[in-house]
Amino acid sequence: VQMARLRRKIETNPRFPRYLRAVRGVGYVLVPN
Repeated sequence: VQMARLRRKIETNPRFPRYLRAVRGVGYVLVPN
């Protein structure tokens, strides 16, 4: 729930995230551009 809220605030299109990615076995990764 917290990640969805964060995505809504920082992503231009939250359904196709560019900055916050979920990586299997790792967790969430911030991808800087």
